[in-house]
Amino acid sequence: MKNRILFIGSIIFASSVVFGEILVTLPQSAQMVSQIPVSFEEEIEAQLVSRGLEEQAAKEFSQNSVEDVHNAMLLTYMITTKLGIERTQVHAYIASQSLFQKCVDLRSHDDVVAMLQKIKGVSMHKEDLKAIEEYIAIV
Repeated sequence: MKNRILFIGSIIFASSVVFGEILVTLPQSAQMVSQIPVSFEEEIEAQLVSRGLEEQAAKEFSQNSVEDVHNAMLLTYMITTKLGIERTQVHAYIASQSLFQKCVDLRSHDDVVAMLQKIKGVSMHKEDLKAIEEYIAIV
């Protein structure tokens, strides 16, 4: 009886060691890798690099692109949900402004209105202006 328990225990131990290493070395799925958050500055830098800037220059421009870098990701999320625009459009606008060395303040009413006019077009609807006022009141 003691030999059987020892034999079964050694088989279980050996299989867990062998299969455990195999399971650890399996590659991560693309979904897991895509959920790693990217910083706001890196997204602006990627926009600038896609427009033809070198990486070092794009990094310098992206660092001075917004007034409050620490809250920029949260403010961008709030703007996209409240005003109904895409996050990439906001990043493209901020990247274009950083090319002219203009800093965008996402808490400023004037900057948000200018951004929305540039993204949606020159004509602003009352609903858009009301949504901007509600967003500014929250921020």
